[in-house]
Amino acid sequence: MNHVGITVADLDASLAFYCEVLGFELGFRTRATGKWFDTLTRNDGADIEIAMLRLAEFTLQLVQYHASGGTALPLAHHNVGNPHLCIEVDDFDARHHRISTLGLHDPTPIVDIMGTGMRSFYVHDPDGVPVELLQIRS
Repeated sequence: MNHVGITVADLDASLAFYCEVLGFELGFRTRATGKWFDTLTRNDGADIEIAMLRLAEFTLQLVQYHASGGTALPLAHHNVGNPHLCIEVDDFDARHHRISTLGLHDPTPIVDIMGTGMRSFYVHDPDGVPVELLQIRS
C-alpha cells in the first residue's frame, strides 16, 4: 500500500492534530491544480493543497480543496464507507491522559478489546474522522 488519503476542511488544523497529537511527521506540503487532477478525480476545476505525513512505515495524505470541493460526509463509525485509522502506541495511558486533559478530540474511555488484554480508545480528528489508539502489549 502506498498511502491513505483523507479530504479535510482545514489543512492547518488537521496538520496540528495529526502531527502534535498523534506524532506524524510532515514529509511535504504543496498546492496543485490542473487537467491531470480533474481527469483523475472526475472533478473539474479543482484547486487542492496536499500534505504527506509519515508515521513509521505508514503514509497519510491530507487534501484540502480550495475550489471544486464537495460537502462533508456524515462521519460516524457505524456509517457505511466511513474510514477510521488505527495507530498502535507505546505510551498508551499517558497518551489517553494527555488527550483527555486537552479537552479536545472527544476521547472515549479506554476499553479492553473482547477480554484479550489489548486496549483501545477513539478520538476524532478535526473533521470527525474516528482515529483509534491501540495498545497491543501492556
